[in-house]
Amino acid sequence: MSVADKLLLGANTAMIGMGIVFMVLVVLWAIIAAESKLISVFSERLKKPEIADKPAYLKEADLERKGITSGECVVTGGVDDETLALIMTVVSNSADISLNRLQLRSIKAL
Repeated sequence: MSVADKLLLGANTAMIGMGIVFMVLVVLWAIIAAESKLISVFSERLKKPEIADKPAYLKEADLERKGITSGECVVTGGVDDETLALIMTVVSNSADISLNRLQLRSIKAL
């Protein structure tokens, strides 16, 4: 075997080796891309539904209702009276409890 034949055989072997490595890399890329899409599909199915920013529709208020509407609530974190009233209104509306029956013991700003 001459030197030229040995060089051609070495070049041929190197090209086949690089081709095999390239093909394995393409297969690995395809596997990773498929797993990524599969994981994203499953994570979207298991994802909790997000609450959209929908306006809160209040029922008609009974302005003639009488009852005890006073009490004490410990407020920490600089929550003012308007915010406290808003929180009580939202809790009352979502829990379907009238404001005169609602008792908040403490509210802490996060």
